[in-house]
Amino acid sequence: MKKNILIGIVAGVIIIGITTGFIVIPMLLPSTPPPPGNGDSGWSWPTDGWSTSTLEEQNMSSSILDDMNYFIFYNQIEIDSISIIKNGYLVYEEYYKDSLINPDKNFTYTGVLYSDTQKHNIWSCTKSITSLLIGIAIDLGFIDNVSQKFFDFFPERLNASFDPRKQNITIEHLLKMESGLTGYLPYPDPYGYDYLQRLLAIPLLQDPGDPYEVTWDSYSNAGTTLLSAIINRTTGRYTWDFAQEYLFDPLGILKENMHWSNSSQSPPGNLTMNYGSSGIAMYPQDMAKIGYLCLNNGTWNGTQIVSSDWIKRSQIDDPAGAVVYGYLWWLSYGFNPAYYLAGGANGQKIVIVNEIDMVIVITAHVDRYQDYIIQNYIIESAMSNN
Repeated sequence: MKKNILIGIVAGVIIIGITTGFIVIPMLLPSTPPPPGNGDSGWSWPTDGWSTSTLEEQNMSSSILDDMNYFIFYNQIEIDSISIIKNGYLVYEEYYKDSLINPDKNFTYTGVLYSDTQKHNIWSCTKSITSLLIGIAIDLGFIDNVSQKFFDFFPERLNASFDPRKQNITIEHLLKMESGLTGYLPYPDPYGYDYLQRLLAIPLLQDPGDPYEVTWDSYSNAGTTLLSAIINRTTGRYTWDFAQEYLFDPLGILKENMHWSNSSQSPPGNLTMNYGSSGIAMYPQDMAKIGYLCLNNGTWNGTQIVSSDWIKRSQIDDPAGAVVYGYLWWLSYGFNPAYYLAGGANGQKIVIVNEIDMVIVITAHVDRYQDYIIQNYIIESAMSNN
């Protein structure tokens, strides 16, 4: 009997609601309907910007979303923005100006946003983008497969003082949050500013490959950043530069419209790398492009950006552990329709709902009621007229 798990991330802490009584079978991935550009003169791929449509034209209920806004305002939910893509169109985009959060009403809250724009820190949504980049690196031949071990790429980094079990850590372990590395940096740190060596010195909570048990200790930012180090080593480029050429540029996500932190900001190390776990800030409409790529099984305007097999594999929890989790994507088994998402601290989300051709983007200050909003308002607004 598999447990049904509802996941939220609140201020960096993973909250899990568990119910029993459902038998879960592997999710069957519906074929994504062709983009509406075929024969629809008002639509084009959103590389240069989203085509817009109304909720009613895409068979969604505007009254249910009006109820959603009442629910948000009445409960003073600290949501910054909600964007909805339906059938390839931007049908809903709201930037909330809650005076309790943004007294000047122009989104200059420096704890989340950069300068005076709506570019938003997406926190651990970065992990899901790192997963896509590993898939692209495999497609391009920089990496052979997910069974390769981390120290196959960094043999010089293997320290005799390390727990010998670390030699067994594979790319797949890192993708599934099963490396066994604990979720914190040791302090005091004997490796000083050698950032990669600091990560590798983190103690093991469990054997590499043991099922992911969702606790703060097992949610390993370090493990995901090791994937960025692998991209750095195998491509000879910073992860952001690799991502810009092979992922962001094809989707029309401009480098000047982003920010991706790196380890040089934790003063100087002998290996500078972009964090694989967090550190990206971007616009909600660009976040939606990441979701739309996944909705279309890795294809963008006739080009396969990342293999469809990788997209499918990212949505499968196999073997089943204590939480439904793919390749750095959260899964929602037990809900109808099912969805999967990139999730970040304080309520950042990129949600893909294959069955109803929908992408939902939420940016926020705190993750509160968001699963309820997604299921009972946004998805329901699309299901109610069907």
